Parts: sequence; structure tokens; C-alpha cells
Amino acid sequence: MGRLAAQGWTAFKIGWGPFGRVGEDLDERIVAAAREAVGPGAMLMVDAGGSDSAWSNGYKWALRTARMLDRYGVAWFEEPLGPDALDDYVHLRREAPVAISGGEVLTRRQSFHPWLEAGAFDIVQPDVTKVGGLSEQRRIGWAAQDHGVRLIPHGWNTAVGLAADLQLASALPGTDLVEYVTGSPYVDAITTEPWRLDADGMLAIPDAPGLGIRLDPEALARYTDAAALLRP
Repeated sequence: MGRLAAQGWTAFKIGWGPFGRVGEDLDERIVAAAREAVGPGAMLMVDAGGSDSAWSNGYKWALRTARMLDRYGVAWFEEPLGPDALDDYVHLRREAPVAISGGEVLTRRQSFHPWLEAGAFDIVQPDVTKVGGLSEQRRIGWAAQDHGVRLIPHGWNTAVGLAADLQLASALPGTDLVEYVTGSPYVDAITTEPWRLDADGMLAIPDAPGLGIRLDPEALARYTDAAALLRP
């Protein structure tokens, strides 16, 4: 994380792995080390990965952990509970001192409505590759806006998904961040122009036709059947 901070990154998310799966002392050491690595001015988010099929922590753990995360200035606590724990999410959002986020495993815009209407999230994170594309994700964004919830896209997929998320970010007033994984060839190595941060640590929204990117067939061929994908 220190290396990425030196490259100009200003927002970081950690989680999964041993977090929430070994013990609360280790959880705090992980967060403390991350905060030290990125510095006091960077945004730091924590993803418990409660959609993991082996996840066993419940509401009390989530509330205790949210209070610990607040001491380290964590911006949001993602997936602290199982993906069906709607009532617990509602209670946690009311009591937690940090923002609560989730929704990456939900599909179809209709599945988001109960969560938004119940007030389960401060931040909702649909994945454009799961919810039916950019038009459906935009509808989720409008519904979130109606309920006072921010939409931060879950972009852990490909450069195409990231480009779509950036276009959406330009259209929704509450979307000031886009989540994606750096270092993945599916994001960083399949376009003719690589992603680059600007001087403020931001990604420019592509302004070329369509989603604003061009796939590199030779690079794409290293990871998939590029000819089939690019065939008219």
C-alpha cells in the first residue's frame, strides 16, 4: 500500500483474507498497519467480505468492529454481514459510527429496492457486470439517490466495466469514487491506452466514442479468445 501511495493513489480498500476470520486483535492490527502505510490524509475503506459462503460473524461483531474502524478514520465498512441479513444491516447502519456499504452480490435492479427502502446502506455498490449493464445500474443509481444513498460502483471486473462505471460517475451527483483493482491484467493490460492517475490521484473519464476505450486485440488474446469477442 505504501508503494501505491507513492504512485499517487489517495484512496485504498483492504479486507477479506484473515480479516474477520481469526480474531479481533488481528483485525485491529491489520487496520492500524494499513493506516500507517497510507498516511493520515488518505481515504481508507475496509471490506469484511460478508458475502463469503463461510462468513459467520453477526451483528454484535459488526458493531464492535465498526467502532474500532472509526478510531482509524475508516470511510466505510463494506459487507460486514451476510448478504441476506437485511434487518441487521438496517440496525447496524443506525448504530455504526462509520458508513455501511454493500450490494455487490445483488442482481437486477428490483433486488436493490428492499435494501434501499429499508435504509440498510449508506453506500450501495452494484457491479455493472452483474446487474444487467449500464442502463440498469443507472436506474439503481437513481433509486439510491431518491433514498439518500450514495452509489459507488463495484468495478472489480475488467477495463470495460471500469470504463462503464466512470461514465456513470459523470452522470450521478453522489458518485465521486469508482472502485477497481489495480494490477489486474484484465483492467490494466487489455486497452490500447493504459489507465493513469492524474496529479490529484484521479482517473479521467474517457471522452472518446462509446465507453471511451479501445481494446488491444493482441493483449486480449493472451487472456481470452479475442477473435470471437471482436467478431462483428
